[in-house]
Amino acid sequence: MDKSLILKKIESHYNFKNSAEFASFLGITPQRLSNWKSRNTYDPELLYTKCLGLNPEWLLTGEGAMFKSESEDLQVNEESPAPYYTTGQMPKVISVSPEGDENIIMVPVPAQAGYLDGFGDPEFLESLPSYRLPTLNNGTFRIFEVKGHSMFPTIHSGALAVGEWCENWQEDIKDNQIYIIVSKEDGIVVKRCLNRIKKYNNLYLKSDNRREYPSYPIKPEDILEVWTLKTAFIYDFQDPADMYDRVNDLEAEMLQIRSQLPKITK
Repeated sequence: MDKSLILKKIESHYNFKNSAEFASFLGITPQRLSNWKSRNTYDPELLYTKCLGLNPEWLLTGEGAMFKSESEDLQVNEESPAPYYTTGQMPKVISVSPEGDENIIMVPVPAQAGYLDGFGDPEFLESLPSYRLPTLNNGTFRIFEVKGHSMFPTIHSGALAVGEWCENWQEDIKDNQIYIIVSKEDGIVVKRCLNRIKKYNNLYLKSDNRREYPSYPIKPEDILEVWTLKTAFIYDFQDPADMYDRVNDLEAEMLQIRSQLPKITK
C-alpha cells in the first residue's frame, strides 16, 4: 500500500494550499508530515480522528471507497481535538509563504492583549507581521516583543524573543531554561521555569531580576501556550565593566569588614 499516495489524496481532496497547511490541520509539524511522505507511513488513528467520513478500510489498506459513502465529504472534526492549551498539539494557525515555507509571526507589545483571545483566530494572526529567519527552519516559531524588566540584564524590555513551539511542555520543560509562557492571568511573560507539575501541579516562574520581580507558581490549566526561547534580538548592550565594578566593590567591602572584625571582637 502506497501510504504517501493516500496522504496526497486526502491533501488534494480537502484542497489545502500546501503541505504546511495540511500539517497545521493535522496538528503536526510540516517536518513530520514530510517524514511521513518520504518514509511511506502515517498515523491512521490521527487521520481518522481529524477527517470525518474517511473509510477506515481505505485508510488502512488503500482499498475500497475513500469515504464511508460516496456522498460523504471530508470534514474537520470540531469536537475531537482536546482544548487548545493542552499538550500534544501544534498551533491552530500558522503563516505560510507563497513557496509553502512556514513564516514566523511576530507579536508586538500593542498586540499582546489581543493575542490572548486571538491566538487561534486566522484573521487576527494574519494581521500581524511575519518574517523568515536564517537557521530557524525545522519547527514552528513565533516572535514576542519583551515587555518589562523582569529578565534584565539577560533580556531587556523591547527585545525580541524568538520561541519554538513546545509541544509536550508538561513533560519537556527543563529547570532554569527560559520559556515564553502565554497564560490566562499573566498574558505573555518570558521567564526561567522550574517544572514541578508532577510533584506539586505547578510551574514556578523565575525572573533574572529577582530583586524587583519575585518567583511565583502557575497552574498548568491556566497556560495557553509555551514557547522555548531559541534566540533573542538584543538592542541594549550592557557594559560588562558595570558587573566587574560591582564584584570589585563587593570584594573591597568584604576585605574592609574582615579588617574590622578583630577590632570588633576586642
